[in-house]
Amino acid sequence: MMPMRKGQSAPRTVTGGLRAKAWWVLRKNRSMTLAELMLTLCDGSEKEAESNLRRWLNSLVKAGVLTRSRVADGKLTSNGSYQYHLVKDIGPKSPVVRASGLTVFDPNSGRLLALSQGGRDD
Repeated sequence: MMPMRKGQSAPRTVTGGLRAKAWWVLRKNRSMTLAELMLTLCDGSEKEAESNLRRWLNSLVKAGVLTRSRVADGKLTSNGSYQYHLVKDIGPKSPVVRASGLTVFDPNSGRLLALSQGGRDD
């Protein structure tokens, strides 16, 4: 826990990382595409933001926190894109994908969520 500064009455609640910001936006909107998240969050200074968010979102799908469905994007030669839907709002702190890639840590409850091994990681 972060120490409180003189005159501060509550713990710091500033959101720092890209994934944490994405979690706040997903909780508010309940359903978004990766492109919509990128337009909302990114200013161009992030390194590999698209692949970072895609891996994180797909891990949350495997953990059962999100679901995804394919939506058409209006282009004739495109397969469309994925719409991510929040199905399990686990709290204000963003889920953390463990380095092993086999679990997601929920900092709100302190629990580990196992990832299902089925499906592709597009």
